[in-house]
Amino acid sequence: MKRKFHVRCEAGEKLEITSKIYLSLLSSKYDEILQVSAIDQDGNVLINEYCKPKNITEWEEAEGIHNITPEMVFDKKPFEDYVEVLTNILTNTDEIIIYNSEFEIGFLNKYGVEFNNNIYDLMYEFAEIYGQWNEYFGSYTWKSLIDCCLYYGYYLGNAHDSLEDCKATLYCYNKVINKEDRYEGKEYIGKTVKEFLDGAWGKIDNNSIKLRIYPIGVKRIKGYFYGEIKGYDDIKYKELLNNRIHDILYNSPKSFSIWVDKCLQADYDLLLEDVEKLKEKNSELQEENKKLINARYENYRLYREENEKVIKLEKKINKMKEKLGLVLKEKKKIPMYNSCGFFSAEYCKSTKKPMIQQSEYKAFENVLLSKTRCKEIKKPVRENEEIYAFLRVMNGYCALYYRNLEKEKC
Repeated sequence: MKRKFHVRCEAGEKLEITSKIYLSLLSSKYDEILQVSAIDQDGNVLINEYCKPKNITEWEEAEGIHNITPEMVFDKKPFEDYVEVLTNILTNTDEIIIYNSEFEIGFLNKYGVEFNNNIYDLMYEFAEIYGQWNEYFGSYTWKSLIDCCLYYGYYLGNAHDSLEDCKATLYCYNKVINKEDRYEGKEYIGKTVKEFLDGAWGKIDNNSIKLRIYPIGVKRIKGYFYGEIKGYDDIKYKELLNNRIHDILYNSPKSFSIWVDKCLQADYDLLLEDVEKLKEKNSELQEENKKLINARYENYRLYREENEKVIKLEKKINKMKEKLGLVLKEKKKIPMYNSCGFFSAEYCKSTKKPMIQQSEYKAFENVLLSKTRCKEIKKPVRENEEIYAFLRVMNGYCALYYRNLEKEKC
């Protein structure tokens, strides 16, 4: 029985300049094959060879993608030497699985490689599974092999190495035909952090993992741990290694967020950090408050200065109006009483009544009496009784009323 095979070619590159934009054009018409690989459905390597191109001597931009240098293929055979071997592989199979078959077949046809036309293009199948519809083309958007690997949780460490791409294609192909859902890492729920790390490292060739660790049931921007982790010692709180995982968020084979049992020491340290942040924020608010207070006082000072200017201008305008006869000059109001409750000197003068000094009062003391003395002789001041004169006293002037005591004695 014929078997299924997975084929992948890596090409050199020729640069074309269009509208001053450098384009990396991987085209079977211009480019040559640098590596060819094929595996069977069990992952057995059928061919994996580097190839020396005949016409192209450098491929700087493509080298940045697949890392195949001219030195690596300097002493290798050209792809033409493998045409017969590859033809034998690809004609003795029921089905050929390729990711982006149009790209690969273009090179196979260029070199005259014969193959079974029963081709399964995983890229088209995955595009529908991923489900990103493109209105312009009226079809699902084609996704890269890297996107497909991320979707199914496969670590493609050396992307664009043709053998590694074959292995990734086989892995994702099995996920697709088995109708498996998007990978979420749920197999780690219930396991300890240490068990999770051992499993995750094993899947990525023991490279570092970007990890976030949060306490279960608590939503924090900052959790127990965040960063690259290459070994157990990278975790500050060692007790976390034995804490069990309650929830997990898969981002990629090298990036996870996990929620674990609470760690008392970590919670304490996080609270201390929160306190320090609050203190810092409080200091900032105090400084801001000082600035606002200073600004308020400054605004009041400016308001007072401007208000005084307005008052002065209004007075000046009113004086000019008076001079121009636009308004009648208001008579100055003379206060009747001073601050001590006695008649003011200005008021007394305005009445034209006599203003008697203490040294002069002896001559009038039996004729002109104060309100108090009028009451003592039982002749109190009547309502609206006319004032005859004013007597100077210590704190101002008091009113004198006419009472003739000498006449009453007679």
